[in-house]
Amino acid sequence: MEIHENKRLAFHLREVLEKSRRFETAAGSVSRMILGQKVDKISRSGRTAYDFSFFRSSKKHIIGWFEEINDLVNFVKDADQGGSSAEMAFVLVGEPGNGKTFFVDFLCDRYRQFLTHPENRKYTFEFINLERLGTYGNIKTIQSQTFEDPMILAMNCCESKNASKEFLTKHGFDHKQIDRIYSGRWYRPLGACTEYIWNDIRQHCDDDLERMLGFVKVVPVPIAESLGTVTGKYSARDKITSSATDLLGEEDLSRLLNLSDTSNPYKYNVRRGAIARVAGGGIHFSDEIFKNKKDLVQIYLQVIQNRTIELDGYRWPIDSVIIATSNNWEYNRFVSEKEEAPIKDRCRICYVSHNTDYKLQHELTTYSVGSEEKVAITGELLHEDPNLNYALSAAVVLTRLPHSDKLTPIETMKLEAGEIAGEKSIKTLIEIKDSLNANPDVTRRWGQKGIGHRGLGRIIQIILSLPETHEGRCLFAKDCFKAAEREVLDYITEAVDREKFMKDLSTARKLYRER
Repeated sequence: MEIHENKRLAFHLREVLEKSRRFETAAGSVSRMILGQKVDKISRSGRTAYDFSFFRSSKKHIIGWFEEINDLVNFVKDADQGGSSAEMAFVLVGEPGNGKTFFVDFLCDRYRQFLTHPENRKYTFEFINLERLGTYGNIKTIQSQTFEDPMILAMNCCESKNASKEFLTKHGFDHKQIDRIYSGRWYRPLGACTEYIWNDIRQHCDDDLERMLGFVKVVPVPIAESLGTVTGKYSARDKITSSATDLLGEEDLSRLLNLSDTSNPYKYNVRRGAIARVAGGGIHFSDEIFKNKKDLVQIYLQVIQNRTIELDGYRWPIDSVIIATSNNWEYNRFVSEKEEAPIKDRCRICYVSHNTDYKLQHELTTYSVGSEEKVAITGELLHEDPNLNYALSAAVVLTRLPHSDKLTPIETMKLEAGEIAGEKSIKTLIEIKDSLNANPDVTRRWGQKGIGHRGLGRIIQIILSLPETHEGRCLFAKDCFKAAEREVLDYITEAVDREKFMKDLSTARKLYRER
């Protein structure tokens, strides 16, 4: 098989030198994607915050999340610069229904779009013409299982680093560029199977590098959501069906039947696992990470810390941003088991609260209500009360605001939204927030309790199921309080919280009457 000029390693190296293609870490790509768009400096609840337009620029974008987004951006920026974040995972911890999974899915979706642009595309390589070696049976082409960048092969093309550096010098790289790409955050060795196959090619070609490169073809990394390449998701499963294979891969019988040497690491199909498919500069999303059984959490510890896939002593270095989510209860249960401290130590925990700004809640409520016209059972269009959004937003936000002796619920709500609340100062609200956020119990911190986004969706469903809605052909705002009370009675288990939420709904009803 002949290799077209633009598929050769030498062509790829020229493109990297001319900056038509990029060689960067996964954290570098994510950081560049976010910071490449406008960043505004704003004031939120009396404090300075940064608003990243990247997260606000699509039809269904992220609402709020100012502190959480800032934490993520600084995390990936630090990882790209070789800081401690490079050996950590970013974990979002919070109540169910506050947007954690939606946030990560949004980031992954935009990242896939970002990589479809020619200047951002990721590349990998495959070994071709393997039938010439005589030891691979019917296997003629093998692609790098962890989607290694062609630059990684170029940096390890010779048996010694100095010889590999000379090879790069011949292709136009100066000493400064070479020192830079061999620094800690850029350089990594080849994966076990790639190294083994490359050595087989070396022996076949009598260590002639020019002939060896005739077996290498540079190809783009496929961007397929359904295949889990570039952005992959692993959701926690029950203890019987989940195994290490789901993350790391396993031995492949069909490969063993073709390989004459059973010690060849290519007998392991690491792409059978979720991590290898994002190992070439992707994002790995672990949903409800602490719900996994202990042995899988231990695998995550090794993957997060060492950034390698290990199977029976063979190692495949990876480059990916690892983001996870967890609800408060699972996280607290996990932390209470003291022997699990090492994994917690390898995570950058970001506590996510519910949205507590009723003005921003208007947009979230619009997401829940939907843009489609509602139709009654009789087939007639349902009118939407102009005050419905306000009534729903005020009701759910008031349940999320903690009661305080210093401020009334309405004063707290107004100050949080940047409005004037009589003579009360924003400093009072800051003091309340700081006091609550100092509590070691996460569930007692600011905005951690209340009716979440899923609860809001159920309230709208209850309104739509009321006979009065279909009789009057109208989504009447006042009905939302009756529906919210039903939500509290059905889904809030703690009596203290139930009593507080009922008081909050009574306050929201008064605000609605005034309006």
